[in-house]
Amino acid sequence: MTITKLLYCRTGVAYISNVAVRENFRRKGIAKKLIERAESYARSWSCRAIALHCDLENPVATMLYKGQGYKCVMVPEGAKWPQPRTSSDIRFNFMMKLLKNSPSSS
Repeated sequence: MTITKLLYCRTGVAYISNVAVRENFRRKGIAKKLIERAESYARSWSCRAIALHCDLENPVATMLYKGQGYKCVMVPEGAKWPQPRTSSDIRFNFMMKLLKNSPSSS
């Protein structure tokens, strides 16, 4: 399992750079818990939203994020969002979720 890494931006948007769970531990709710933890950290930093990139070839991950309330959003041209560090031929959805103020709400 890889711990979710968050980067706080001055924009008030936290960014999840990676969520990974070893194959033999998948489908046990671990990724959901990692995402919830990331959202909790983001709220504690007073972030208003949290964002990530999701590989278009990974529909299971896309469904996971959508199930957690993330929406695919278009990034305005010229916006300075973090870019995934991977092969240039891999395409991604940029996904974002608005956060509620209370750390106990999801």
